[in-house]
Amino acid sequence: MTNETVQPKWVARATRLCRPATRRTERGLRPLLKNADFSHATVLTFRSACRPCYPWRWRAVLLRMFAAKCVLLLALACPRICRAADQAQPATNSFPSLYDVLQGRIFPSDFERDVFFLRGIHDRYSSQWPGLLQANITVDEYLHSSGKLLRFINVLGNAMAGSDDPVAITNLVAITGDPVFYANTNGYFPEIQRAAAKVLIQLGQNGRKALASCLGQAHYRGDTESLEDLMSVIGNERPDDPVFTQSLAAVAFDFSTPGGGIFPGCTAAAVTNLLRLPDGAAAARSRLKIESVFDNPGRFQAVIDGIAAARTTELITNLAAIEAQVKARLVTLTNTPGAYRDDLQDLENRLRKTIGEFGKVDQVAK
Repeated sequence: MTNETVQPKWVARATRLCRPATRRTERGLRPLLKNADFSHATVLTFRSACRPCYPWRWRAVLLRMFAAKCVLLLALACPRICRAADQAQPATNSFPSLYDVLQGRIFPSDFERDVFFLRGIHDRYSSQWPGLLQANITVDEYLHSSGKLLRFINVLGNAMAGSDDPVAITNLVAITGDPVFYANTNGYFPEIQRAAAKVLIQLGQNGRKALASCLGQAHYRGDTESLEDLMSVIGNERPDDPVFTQSLAAVAFDFSTPGGGIFPGCTAAAVTNLLRLPDGAAAARSRLKIESVFDNPGRFQAVIDGIAAARTTELITNLAAIEAQVKARLVTLTNTPGAYRDDLQDLENRLRKTIGEFGKVDQVAK
């Protein structure tokens, strides 16, 4: 996408459709996460729900171990005193220590240690689980500690895969579906958007439904760049879930701007990723209706581009039928030049090119 100003004005197209200018200038250059190095992390970098994150010092670990041994000896020596003390002190709901969660284990890597840590909080300290995620998945972390947030999301995905954990879903879907994250003018991090989308797919059926709900028309109108990032994850992961087929088909064939225009690049990307899904070709075929083509030839220019990019040769028969009818309509418009006829002519050219390329592919396959 090019650097253009963000104003409530529209860039006119020959098709009489329109698209809003990009908000790249308003945001400034979006920094990418490059060469992020987590190999030197010697401590957990997550925040607890009740205290800031400080480097863990092993001296403190030894002191805790020594203190625990002293308490154990005291309990053995004076059981009645200890029981009386336990009854006198009310139970606290403080965040557990690192030693309590890790249980003195040694891990082959920091990643495995962090996965065990999150599972331990989730399974044995469930009251602390919502606060832990809320403390780590924030707009401030997104903008100022993006590397740490990316690592946290990846660890969370490994720890909670297949669990459909509602707390994890709620916090992750904020990244993919809340404009304060994906349309933040102070910074955009596609790696974090894609990581959150991938983890939502891994969490389970409810996670997939939550991600599909982010592919709405408000997102389409608000920020197509982040929407394309989410759709690319769905296309690459190829989840066998009809909820994604329906959502991508809606982006490709239904969504528009308030003025009735479309975003051609986003439409083409939606079609390409739709065709990567198990039932995507069937869904696209059901939408290739000549009435829809004649109603909005500009949209179907982008649709044909998406089909060509996906190289879905099984749709060649449908494309040939559409091309024949578009040619016939062009003949009737010979004496009525204008933007609509130009759109139809452009569409016919794209159809002819795509059909020719698909025909070559079929010949090579035979």
